[in-house]
Amino acid sequence: MRLHENTKRDSEESWRVGMDLEKGDRYGAMNEHSDVTNTHEDVSSGPSLKEDWQGLIDDDALLSSLTIPGTHDSAAFTHPWPFVATQSMNISQQLHAGIRYFDLRCGIRNDVAEMVHGPSLLGLQLHDVLNSMFEFLDSHPTEGLIVQIKEDREPEKSTKHFSQVIWQNISSNPDRWRTANTTPTMGELRGKIQLFRRYQGPRLFSFGIDVTQWRDNPDLPFTIFTTHDVQITIQDHYSFSDPQPLPSLIISKGGDVQRLLDRAPQDADDSHWYMNFTSAFEFNLWYQIPPRTIAIGGYYGFRWEEGMNVRLRNYLRIHSGKHRFGIVAMDFPGAGTDDLITTLIQSNFKYKVKYWPLLL
Repeated sequence: MRLHENTKRDSEESWRVGMDLEKGDRYGAMNEHSDVTNTHEDVSSGPSLKEDWQGLIDDDALLSSLTIPGTHDSAAFTHPWPFVATQSMNISQQLHAGIRYFDLRCGIRNDVAEMVHGPSLLGLQLHDVLNSMFEFLDSHPTEGLIVQIKEDREPEKSTKHFSQVIWQNISSNPDRWRTANTTPTMGELRGKIQLFRRYQGPRLFSFGIDVTQWRDNPDLPFTIFTTHDVQITIQDHYSFSDPQPLPSLIISKGGDVQRLLDRAPQDADDSHWYMNFTSAFEFNLWYQIPPRTIAIGGYYGFRWEEGMNVRLRNYLRIHSGKHRFGIVAMDFPGAGTDDLITTLIQSNFKYKVKYWPLLL
């Protein structure tokens, strides 16, 4: 199955999302009891797939060699406005569901790091989010997290630089952080958080893997080369220049996502990071499509259009077995389908599909 494919309806080659665009069960409505099997290792026993799945990963495996479920704007679960909200699970729920990459957007107000989405305050402080992570790692020591921090709002009534305030949060619990600027192995990261730094600051506070070269809303994937030989290829095309109705928008975004999903497993260099964002929105005079609709789907006229979550899950089911897809950052990953996160996780292992539900 592909997230996009050519159809007879179009004379030009256009990206199409789903398994079978022309059929009544559009967009890969795959049988839940598919007989697609894989004759590799059975991992039907062992740690909980959702809470302790990294316990099954070898200590010497680089984090860049894994498929890692993540969330986009991870703290945007508190706001009622649909164009601000990107999650329905809080941080603790995301952790217990298997999420291991977190995209945190902060702003400094009164010298305190607060969680934001653009100009919108989310009613949380950074230390609230981090405390949830520390508590989880206390009870799940085999796990390791990746946290990307970005300054997403202008400082308000503050005397300290953003980087200084973030460092104060990190240095208050240093044993829980890995602030090195190199790619960790699983063994190095167990019980810790790897910082991805998406903010500028004085050298004194410039820790973690530097992703400050991040481009805003590029049409194509781009690659960051850090000064410490870390290579990260990113797809983060979240808004399209031409107004598109829901079906076309999901097709366009699906093409973006699939191209990097197809590319990552073909790269023999397991130190090369891949980050793939399934998130998008549209807000203009013609269409107002919030992140949740793109993630879980919605009606266009009288027809239901499947969202990114179901389509991604179906793509992964067909591409079963062990594959490195990289970090996949999603909106509302627990909605639309209840097994998207676990389907991503199982891409890290060779397994027999028919035994996999025993891990859930």
